[in-house]
Amino acid sequence: MRKQLLVSVIAAWSVVSFAQKGVRESCEATTPPTIDGNAGEWTADWNLDGESKILYNFCNDAENLYVRLKFTDDLTQRKIAMYGLYIKFDASGKKKGKVGLKYPIGKDDRELKKEKPVELPDAAAVEAYKRQMLGDVEVVELIGLAKEGIMASRLGLANGIEVLITPDENANYIYEAKIPFKAFGIDKSKTPVLGITIETGRQTAANQPASAAPPAQGFGQRGFAGGGGYSILAVPAYLWVGLKLK
Repeated sequence: MRKQLLVSVIAAWSVVSFAQKGVRESCEATTPPTIDGNAGEWTADWNLDGESKILYNFCNDAENLYVRLKFTDDLTQRKIAMYGLYIKFDASGKKKGKVGLKYPIGKDDRELKKEKPVELPDAAAVEAYKRQMLGDVEVVELIGLAKEGIMASRLGLANGIEVLITPDENANYIYEAKIPFKAFGIDKSKTPVLGITIETGRQTAANQPASAAPPAQGFGQRGFAGGGGYSILAVPAYLWVGLKLK
């Protein structure tokens, strides 16, 4: 009898643990952060996703979701700069995520197919290259609001979205956003848990350089097999969080 009880307790605990995996409490935005790339003004401690290596925070007030992301991994940074970064939302708290935004949008397929290897002889050259990769990030794509994505200037968005990605003093990529719930038709009062997906773009057959050249040396080169073989750039960095809104 005792053994059966123990098994039942373990099983119940496992179900609870599984159900809560990836679910976090939103931090309360008593003083809304300014979307300026200065991550230090946030009062919340960073959360770290061990698998994707993404550091993140999500806060909200009555009208807006606030997003803070930090990308320290070279390979993830390269995927963001080349292929873009998606943030998608699901008001039912699941991983379906059909509305959201892509920012930065990355390079188009024609540019990517012309990519050439870049020689980076030392750490200073790597850092400079990482900064250069974020040199033109002024366009945002809104997803799920129309049949085709809506392209707009980052500073010309009329729906209240504010978003910025910039390198910090250590060339880590800092991403900040203010996203009004109404921008994507999310009724906060009916959304106790908001599903949030963070995902980079990736290399595909349509954008792979003809030479299958490896990434710049020292900048996300791990796991690449040239000559048309498997590329780690074809695997997106991915994070999902079920956010309990305040």
